[in-house]
Amino acid sequence: MIITPLNKSDADRLLPKLFDILHENMSRIAPTGHTYEEDLVTWLSCVKPALEKEPRQILLLLDNSDIAGYFQYYVHRGVFMMEEIQFRERFKGTGLFEELYRYLVNILPRDTQFVEAYANKANEKSIAVLTHLGLAVTGENINGNSYHFRGNYEHLIRLYGTNT
Repeated sequence: MIITPLNKSDADRLLPKLFDILHENMSRIAPTGHTYEEDLVTWLSCVKPALEKEPRQILLLLDNSDIAGYFQYYVHRGVFMMEEIQFRERFKGTGLFEELYRYLVNILPRDTQFVEAYANKANEKSIAVLTHLGLAVTGENINGNSYHFRGNYEHLIRLYGTNT
């Protein structure tokens, strides 16, 4: 497995492929009730402008030439914000998640103090993963359909650092 940052100049070509993975997963977990095309337009209208900001990153998880998944995040003022992690179904349970987090704890700034994320209230698996990562619910998003989680970055280092 290769983990590599998305070259932002390739975004127009690759973002629809990433959305396919998201749609495949989320249509089962938290369907929006909109068409694929409507959801794609909405997602792209959020992701494209966000990628123009320097801290925003997407890591591609590649299995040969196949995109196995991706991880969208940023680090700002000591906070590692985990925005979106998606794997193709056939790569779930293969150790890819652990491989990703071992990679992350080696590339994130050393002054990172906190980890934050949102999880849809209907997404029990994401809630369990965030809890495993040492995060706790601290609130909700503005429309009330997702929990806001926060934890100490040190916990991720203990779980996935090179000394584990």
